[in-house]
Amino acid sequence: MFKNNKEGLKMLIAASIFQLFLGVIYIWGIFVLPTANSFGWSIETVQLTSSFKIGFFVLGNFIAGRLQTRMPAHKVSMLGGLLLSAGVFAAAIIPPTNPWLFYLLYGVIGGLGAGMGYIVVITAAQKWFPENRGLATGITVGAFGLSVTLLAPVLSWLLTQYAVQTVFMIMAAAFFVGTVLFGRMVTFPKVDAQATIRVQATGQQFTTSQILKKKEFYCLLMVQLLVTVGFFVINPSVQTLSIARGFNAEFGTTLLMITGISNTLGRIVIPNFSKRFKNEAIFICLLLILALAAITLTFATGILFVLMVALVPICFGAALAIIPLIVADYFGLENLGSNYSAIGIGFATSALVMPRLIGLLGDYSLRFTAVALLSLLGTLFMFPLYLAAKKKLATQN
Repeated sequence: MFKNNKEGLKMLIAASIFQLFLGVIYIWGIFVLPTANSFGWSIETVQLTSSFKIGFFVLGNFIAGRLQTRMPAHKVSMLGGLLLSAGVFAAAIIPPTNPWLFYLLYGVIGGLGAGMGYIVVITAAQKWFPENRGLATGITVGAFGLSVTLLAPVLSWLLTQYAVQTVFMIMAAAFFVGTVLFGRMVTFPKVDAQATIRVQATGQQFTTSQILKKKEFYCLLMVQLLVTVGFFVINPSVQTLSIARGFNAEFGTTLLMITGISNTLGRIVIPNFSKRFKNEAIFICLLLILALAAITLTFATGILFVLMVALVPICFGAALAIIPLIVADYFGLENLGSNYSAIGIGFATSALVMPRLIGLLGDYSLRFTAVALLSLLGTLFMFPLYLAAKKKLATQN
């Protein structure tokens, strides 16, 4: 894969390091208490920042998806990195009088920047390695997920040494340096390799307006929503749930780091099976495993509890690595950025709406049962795509 593609390898390494900085979107949890204490806001007010960041992350995907067809990829990725840096830096120096200004800077501008950089990296990985799209995409999104494991301990330590505003400034400086050094190296190959990519459904290059008229779009949107619900419901509760199941607070923190590692492994390892098995079949398996893990968590304790908690982010990470492959298979690579971001509406809905809805159930057992049922529902949306892909392959043979 890499031996005869040294330029692609250089890009992949640089892009993966760049993704480590962009993955800060997942680490807002460690800033909630320090920000609330420093700014004098309620915890609920500060937590809302994450909602803005995730929502505008998806919008950043869409904007970059359109821009990358009109300007060089490295300029789009750098623009994303600079927006992230600027948003975090500005959030550090504003007076703590209006949380909406903080949402605008850290949440909206920072989220847009992270989303813009993220989608350009994914597109570049697929274009440089058309015969190994699963592994290349898995490596880049794996680096994005690895941010939790690598950056969270560092930032947590910094928060014990400095005020949260100072830590924001340090982050902004690091993001700026990372963008200049590595974001500028995110490029597309000069000779577009997308012609060699297997486009499973039609071989055409669809625009976003065109895919809105296709049933496959709505199936994938719903699958994106349903496959991520388990992570957004279960992962934020890992520490408190660990204590409820008999573990101490220190182990709860350790388990949270384990979920970061399993999230990364899911993103890197599972997409490699896409060369041997249909992506649709892999996705159905992920949904079934999620359902099994969720229903088991209604009663699990001890090592079984730990294993089930670790399974959820594995499936989550794998799903986020495979979805771009399926989108490219069905709708082509030319407009992957904007098409993927349209399907990303399911991701944003899952992150912003579903935890609140399921949280109304109160009891953890009821919540996990709801996650299991929603995961099973996801298989009903993916199964028709699996049958269609299987039928098409049979006619080709």
